[in-house]
Amino acid sequence: MASNKNPICQCVNCNNRGWKKYPIRRRGGGNAYLCEYHAHSLESYFAENSLRIGEMKANGFTYSVELETSAADFNARLELCVAGFLPTADSTVFAEFKSPIYNGANALKAFLPSIQWLLDERHIAIDNTCGTHFHVGHDTMINSRTMDYIRRFYHSLFLPLSLELERNDDKATEIFGRGFGYWAQAITAHTSPTEHTNFINTQHENTLEFRRAFFRDAEQYSRCADFCRKVTEKVCKTFCVKVYALGLESGDRLTEEQKAELKKAADKTARQIVKLFRDF
Repeated sequence: MASNKNPICQCVNCNNRGWKKYPIRRRGGGNAYLCEYHAHSLESYFAENSLRIGEMKANGFTYSVELETSAADFNARLELCVAGFLPTADSTVFAEFKSPIYNGANALKAFLPSIQWLLDERHIAIDNTCGTHFHVGHDTMINSRTMDYIRRFYHSLFLPLSLELERNDDKATEIFGRGFGYWAQAITAHTSPTEHTNFINTQHENTLEFRRAFFRDAEQYSRCADFCRKVTEKVCKTFCVKVYALGLESGDRLTEEQKAELKKAADKTARQIVKLFRDF
């Protein structure tokens, strides 16, 4: 029979039980148990984290992070798993920790100091092979219906921003945390809208992924998150609204008039996004 001094404890990720709890820093401390399997294993690269944290906010935006690491020790595994992150395999890095879906920016930003602590204490390492990709979704405006048209008008929406970032690379790097690179490429007139390595990736049905985002410190990443959210907000309020106003469904064949309406909305959105960057 277990004694009161050594109660049976349950892994934060599964039903496996053990005897030894380990101290955690998060939320003022405490103890948690991580079983042998979850202390060392990685889920599939394609595994998704469906856990949600926080109440849905009135503005409808959701956020998530893909934290790529070049090293992560047991302490990092424990802290991140307790916080709901899912450790996954990625052949390009040591491990990719996928965050929960945060309903509201405050829920996300509350955890950024913990990533800072893990980095400062060398429990994780983030080098130039890594990204800290940032996803922004919306409960009604970012979905398979609107993403179809975001992809169709991808260049109109995002090429002007990409060119502006290239012209002002120092400022862009200050915001995002790093420059363009192989895994976060600038957009050109010949870029495929569904190319995985575009710095704005539209392969997902429910989020825009900002692949240039990189965690240098909590303050910088918080600012980056604000910028990415505001870009997505412009897309939602000016372009996606037009998709709904025209009554379009995913896969619809557009008339010339509808094409012109959407091109006008996309161009307007692009001007708003460029202005946002200039004023940011």
